[in-house]
Amino acid sequence: MRKSILFICADQWRWDCFSFMKHKNALTPNIDKLVGRSTAFTSHFTGIVPCGPARTTMLTGLYPFIHRSVTNGAPLDKRFTNIAKEVKKLGYVPDLYGYTDTSWDPRYLDPQDEKNFTYESPMDGFNSKCLLPGGNPEAWAEHLNNNGYKINHASELYESRKPKKGQAFIHEPYYIPTEYSDTAFLADKAIEDLKSHTDSFFMHISFLKPHPPMYVSEPWHSLINPNDIDLPIMNKTYEEMMKDHPFLKEIICRYTLEKNFTEIRFSELTDQDIKNIIAVYLGMCAEVDFNVGKIINALEESGKADNTMIIFTSDHGEMLGEQRLWGKLGWWDSSYRIPLIVHVPEQSAKIITEMTESVDLSPTILDWLDAEIPTNWNGRSLLPTVENTDKKLEPRDFVVFEFDFRENHYSSFVENKQLAPEECSLAVIRTQEWKYVHFPSLPCMLFDLKNDPHELVNLANQNQYMNVQHDLLSKLLSHRMRHSERQLSNIKLSSKGVLTETGPADRKISSK
Repeated sequence: MRKSILFICADQWRWDCFSFMKHKNALTPNIDKLVGRSTAFTSHFTGIVPCGPARTTMLTGLYPFIHRSVTNGAPLDKRFTNIAKEVKKLGYVPDLYGYTDTSWDPRYLDPQDEKNFTYESPMDGFNSKCLLPGGNPEAWAEHLNNNGYKINHASELYESRKPKKGQAFIHEPYYIPTEYSDTAFLADKAIEDLKSHTDSFFMHISFLKPHPPMYVSEPWHSLINPNDIDLPIMNKTYEEMMKDHPFLKEIICRYTLEKNFTEIRFSELTDQDIKNIIAVYLGMCAEVDFNVGKIINALEESGKADNTMIIFTSDHGEMLGEQRLWGKLGWWDSSYRIPLIVHVPEQSAKIITEMTESVDLSPTILDWLDAEIPTNWNGRSLLPTVENTDKKLEPRDFVVFEFDFRENHYSSFVENKQLAPEECSLAVIRTQEWKYVHFPSLPCMLFDLKNDPHELVNLANQNQYMNVQHDLLSKLLSHRMRHSERQLSNIKLSSKGVLTETGPADRKISSK
């Protein structure tokens, strides 16, 4: 029997919220058990936020400055391949359970095609076995209606609960029991199909949780005692942060303007509210962990575990109150650092602290399937590290990621005609010791991660750090130049016909 792939992604799960990462409040026994026989990459980074762009980066193996689907709603150019299309070439049916939040290329659609009106379409190439987008989870609504829960409109299922003035957050369990939750529903669907597979398979299971809305059913709601939770780092007030940078001034408006309050009234948050929210978030993680355990148990019972690669990851992180911020945005590690666990049969367990990127995931899958990796992909296979082969990967000196903040729920720069849409972006280069943030038209930022891990003191343009700043800027520019699209640039038409000359995945011979 050919090899199989069980590819699980949870939405908005931070890198550190696991028991195996020594988080004192996280309860993740099933993922911890998986780590005990897998490779856990603990310095793994997404290439961009939010959801759609992050998943596009992961599933295409392309950096955002190549694929350019940089906002929820920015179409993915149809010419680019992806992991689903590549495994289809090998004879697999890439089944999707959940969603990919892909915006389709409208140039190839009928004007009335429903995909023109949403960013939550499944990525081209996937076989949607159980489509469960956050905006309209119809399959889940039908399941609930069939089990006695009257759901008039599927879109109501993920509506935020809006607290009234004087109440910052509604700390109450979700009314639908956990056995009927979206997480359980999706896991059960995947398990049902897993049991029926008689041949090899490719299953991509994408859970919404722990993405907001911030509520979960019992017993998960009460699993974590809020009073045991330590408050996040919040050394500066919103007023102080607004003075630090023009971008921060815009971002902070999300947390001070009434019109932006949905399920959290940020201006009224108390320390107890913050602890309650974090406890709920960790409870959502625990529910996903429980259902991941069910899926892995089903795989083992099916007899196919000895031939299956198991992957667990997330699309991006969550600020979770750090810097008084919530969600995913900016340049902070909490938004970009994510889990990655890879298991292949008969491997030895290991923890890898060297930096990896989400563009590495699709090449790793194809490498394990003994398939050719598209020449234009920016990532590199992590399989030599997972399998501990003689072919050692050269450690990365840095990772890169970016953020596009043109939309008015992030900033008013475009609305107020202060910046063009193309100016509303930032690019980050992060080493083990430094982080440099570059803006096209706003002041740059530099942080000493070794002495300032929470990125509170901007050292940019200070004389004693100019050499560091210039070095990082040079490396960032060189990286973008090396990783320019090379699909055709490495081909030459000549009197001898079509000639191809392509470098390695890293696009360099050495790190020097």
